[in-house]
Amino acid sequence: MDDLLQDARDAFVRKLDKEISSHGWRRSFDAGLYQFLVIGSATAGFAALALGLLAQGDRSYSFWAGAVGALTSVATILSQQLHCVKAVNWHARMRAELDLIRDKFLFKHNSVPNEAQLAELVGEVAELKLRMLEAWERITSLEPSAFGRIKKTSEGSLG
Repeated sequence: MDDLLQDARDAFVRKLDKEISSHGWRRSFDAGLYQFLVIGSATAGFAALALGLLAQGDRSYSFWAGAVGALTSVATILSQQLHCVKAVNWHARMRAELDLIRDKFLFKHNSVPNEAQLAELVGEVAELKLRMLEAWERITSLEPSAFGRIKKTSEGSLG
């Protein structure tokens, strides 16, 4: 019985470590993607400006200035639709909370919780996952703020 409990403890810590690492990697990826979109958009804007200034003498430059300038719009739309910034914060929160549960396991229970304590920790992880899933559903169900909404005031006029 002790071996089974120890195997469960080891599996619990391995799974927590794996999930913490995964959320850390995903947070880094989303932050990198967002930075790529922002820096790429700024670079495309400056390139479009340079090509536009050169276009005074040659019409082929004006085509390329417009094409490169369109990349700024594409990057803006992608950054709104991909939820990059929100995902960064979500993964950071998930990682921090999983890290707290792991610390509770390692330091409060000294890596040897009894069956009831281990079950409680597993329940905390399950509750956290459900809570974070609900938060992610709220994040992704919101309309992009760039498009906004037209609200009706109580008098019936648009505001």
